[in-house]
Amino acid sequence: MSGIPNAENGFARPMPPSRRPGIGGGAGILLLALLSARRASAQAPAAPQNPVRSPGNADWASTVDEASARAAAEGKFLFIEFDSRDCGGCQRMDRLLYPAFDFEALLIPMVPVKVSIESGEGEELARRHGIKQTPAVLIKSPEGRMVVLMEGFTTAQDFYSNIRKEMDAYRAFARKAEAQDISRLSASEALETGRELYQRGDSASALPRLKRAVAAPGSTVARRDEARELLAAAQLDAGDIAASRQTINHLIETTKDSGRRERAELFRAQIPLAENKPQEAYALYKKFEKDHPDSRYLPQVRALAERLAAEKSKS
Repeated sequence: MSGIPNAENGFARPMPPSRRPGIGGGAGILLLALLSARRASAQAPAAPQNPVRSPGNADWASTVDEASARAAAEGKFLFIEFDSRDCGGCQRMDRLLYPAFDFEALLIPMVPVKVSIESGEGEELARRHGIKQTPAVLIKSPEGRMVVLMEGFTTAQDFYSNIRKEMDAYRAFARKAEAQDISRLSASEALETGRELYQRGDSASALPRLKRAVAAPGSTVARRDEARELLAAAQLDAGDIAASRQTINHLIETTKDSGRRERAELFRAQIPLAENKPQEAYALYKKFEKDHPDSRYLPQVRALAERLAAEKSKS
């Protein structure tokens, strides 16, 4: 469990479900760098008149760290493709997208990189962003904000339509956020923008807006509670453990919403894990079990407590 239970994991924008039986919610992108492999496929389309030197004729980075550094330095978006072994959907997407001029145009403002979801690097990125299967595409802004997250592939038309739609939505949001005078924002606008910034992974920019949502004149009780809930998560994400604990404790003491109080108590139990204090977290989870015997979060809490107990027995 990471974050407050009802919080979004990243800013997921899934592709439509795959039409292939047994694939479930989708299957993502596999980057085949060798043109010979593309030609060898019996189902591959005819080679274009001007074969590309690399997918999208782009300068693909060899690692995510390299791609991130280049994207930040060049003011470009970061384009990450996730693949895996024996991913038929990846190969199909590869054949349909990579020879196309549209793919080359898409990558012009981006630094692309491919990562296997089975590698250490890919596994951690997938865990952080809630990616369960391949093919998948993750696009981030030069500042590191989530722009697009898609799992699965149906057609090239759907792929480009979704990418363009989400890129346009992000650019409009970024312009709006950039133009804001935070000290003059209404509570509702501060909360709305702060929430989206946090969901997009930009806790630093979310923090002042969420603080404004708490303090702004005319804010409702419910709006302040939600702002504090998000503020505690953003503070922890930014590494300010003391502030996060203070914010969540205040919410636990003041909220009249029982469901929100349960989520806040669970979040408080996670804070010691950030401090490498698993036994303190274990005690808080056990307290939650005792205090909330009918909570809908109880199965998750018990599983976490059991895991912490098992880790203790091994040490």
